[in-house]
Amino acid sequence: MEGTLFKWTNYYNGWQPRYFLLNETGILSYYKSRELFHEGCKGSCLVPACELKVHPNDPLRFDLIIPGEQFFCLKAKSQPERQRWLVALGKCKSRGTKS
Repeated sequence: MEGTLFKWTNYYNGWQPRYFLLNETGILSYYKSRELFHEGCKGSCLVPACELKVHPNDPLRFDLIIPGEQFFCLKAKSQPERQRWLVALGKCKSRGTKS
């Protein structure tokens, strides 16, 4: 699965659009944009090793937490898009790898 999600960067820049790619090995990588894909990924995580949390007060947000390391706070453009990402990430976690 692939597409643009908003990633929380910091308090100065806030939510920034980033291009995300979930590959068949269970790695979620993100890039500054689809057009800048060739510049390489800005970060990644192994989805089966992450905890997936739906935000209780924001219907567009979900978080990926790598225990003891880092976390990605993400927002979709719509609730259906968030649901598609949650399903894809959940399937990836349940299988251990494949998206």
